[in-house]
Amino acid sequence: MDYENDTAWVRKMLYPGENLLWTGQPGKIRIFEKKDIPPLIFGIIWLCFAGMASWKIWTSPNRGFSSKLFIVAFLLVGLFSLTARYIVKLQTRKARYALTSQRIITKVGNRIRTLDLCNLPPITVSQKADGTGDIRFGETVSSQRNASGLNFGSTRSYSTGAVLELQSIPDVNRVEYRIRTAVEQALAARRSN
Repeated sequence: MDYENDTAWVRKMLYPGENLLWTGQPGKIRIFEKKDIPPLIFGIIWLCFAGMASWKIWTSPNRGFSSKLFIVAFLLVGLFSLTARYIVKLQTRKARYALTSQRIITKVGNRIRTLDLCNLPPITVSQKADGTGDIRFGETVSSQRNASGLNFGSTRSYSTGAVLELQSIPDVNRVEYRIRTAVEQALAARRSN
């Protein structure tokens, strides 16, 4: 791929004095993984029950339009649980990422999101055996708490979603190092001004 064409999307968004440090895109994204099995099973079971219920309602002469409309909603929830994660994965394949001297920028379709390097939320990196991995900004895991919110008894871990995520990055450790170096340089530049 031509470097100039690959970076054209981000070059037109640069602020005066902002330099492009790195661009990337997801490596190979697996459409189906082990972690997809539970939602897939749930979606299949949900669709089976909704299908049986809808058949019963649609063939019953005593059911009104509102009952039929209600069961259609259940069918749509089942279809959504089966297909949503795969649609997101297909969109992620087309994602583009950029690191500048001031920001981290992601582009997925027409949606562009940025984070200021001087105000980055906590960074979490997960790496696979082949060196690819994900970099998440803002994902935090709270302390272990039980369902009542107290720190005794049975525990569960609660987490919040990432503010921004760079997914399936080849050589993720090198990219993380570049981001951390850029953050240090941006903070130093801000302090000197």
